[in-house]
Amino acid sequence: MQATAKETAAVFIARQINNEDYISLGTNLPVTAAGVLLAQMTHAPDAKINVLSYFVNLADIDSFPDLGQVANPSVARWADGVMSVEQLIYGIRRMDLCFAGGLQIDRYGNTNLIGIGDDYNNLKFRGPGSVGTSTVMANCKKFFIYSNDHSPRTLVPSCDFISAYGWGSGGADSRSKLGLPGSGPKYVITPKAIMDFDEDSKHMRLKHLLPGTTMTDLIQSTGFQLIVPEQLEECEPPSDNELEILRLRVDLKGYLRNSPEN
Repeated sequence: MQATAKETAAVFIARQINNEDYISLGTNLPVTAAGVLLAQMTHAPDAKINVLSYFVNLADIDSFPDLGQVANPSVARWADGVMSVEQLIYGIRRMDLCFAGGLQIDRYGNTNLIGIGDDYNNLKFRGPGSVGTSTVMANCKKFFIYSNDHSPRTLVPSCDFISAYGWGSGGADSRSKLGLPGSGPKYVITPKAIMDFDEDSKHMRLKHLLPGTTMTDLIQSTGFQLIVPEQLEECEPPSDNELEILRLRVDLKGYLRNSPEN
């Protein structure tokens, strides 16, 4: 079976998850949600998935009804437990993995959900606001950044505003100098590529090209110069079993197959 770029990205995410990891699923991120659900349905049945105020376990369900509505109170039917707001906040530092999105993502993994423009009082485009990402991404053990758009409009040299702090202005000590726990952003994932960060400078670095994207296309679609290793790692494609689970149990409506990006 031929996998799309988004299916390949979802499988990559699933393979980063360990059994018994504590994961906050986030909202409006079908690709990352698909990766988490795939992991729980395969090798991580005991992963603790936080959706809204619920801990859910989806390892044994026949299928998930709508990947686009994953952060919906209807998930309560699979809840193993319900947490208060206080428990959610105090548990952030125990989260093994969280996910962030952004109107803008800069070369050091800072993200902007606030708005586009130089003047906060007169923004060209207003976003939803930080919606808790400032706190979560400052304190969780690690997080992945996902964007459905890979263009110079989204991947920018520096964000107009920062809602979730990544690696600041660069440097491996940029978070520790601020007393931030955890290891910060590990990957930036788009429909075109998977990127990580240079160990010393924390400048964004290409890790894998995803299906359908050429190096020329990637360079033209990125608003800053990525670090490109001399030897680029090949992204291991999804297995037939992983694709079958994605398509028949996780993504029935084809969010990962029907986008123009694919």
